[in-house]
Amino acid sequence: MKQIRRLIQKLWGYSPFRMSVAAAFAVFLGVGAGRVFIGSVYVVDGMSMEPNYPPGTRLYGTPISTPLERGDVVLLNDGKEDYAVKRIIGLPGETVQLWRGRVFINRQMLVEPYLPKHTYTYPMERARRGAIFMLGEREYLVLGDNRFNSADSRMYGAVERKQIKRRVPLPDGFISAYVAPYTLPEYGKSSIRPLATRVAGTKAHL
Repeated sequence: MKQIRRLIQKLWGYSPFRMSVAAAFAVFLGVGAGRVFIGSVYVVDGMSMEPNYPPGTRLYGTPISTPLERGDVVLLNDGKEDYAVKRIIGLPGETVQLWRGRVFINRQMLVEPYLPKHTYTYPMERARRGAIFMLGEREYLVLGDNRFNSADSRMYGAVERKQIKRRVPLPDGFISAYVAPYTLPEYGKSSIRPLATRVAGTKAHL
């Protein structure tokens, strides 16, 4: 140990050695800071976000500095080794209901333009009665774009804000989800109803 200590002291006396150590330390700090404040690249492994993010897609995950919005693609900790890629559908304080393959936010039908046509969202058990999620103040409902093959909030429930680690920048021209002029039927009825106060040709955003 004494010999090693003497060697280190001797090397430390040389300016080039000190500069090399300082440079290596700076690189180490830079990489760490970059991951925290800039972002990291992730590779999609799985089919839950097809067709928008197929397996092998490289995603740039950035720190979350602004409020999360409906339609955001996020990387979250779902209890497994790697982060899961999901899309935010329900926001804190909302009631989300799945009924006959449709998503309803506070009883109003949600239209998701980023999904392929004829994509239906059913509860995991495929029950006709649907499923209801009442979100808390810091809870979000997340779903995969591949609604027929995705382990998401339909399986493990709402996720807390602290579980969401990164946000994936959306592509240019992205059209977010919006509320359609239809609401859930009253108990015992079987058809969705148009909203009487709806003005034709407009979109109602939550």
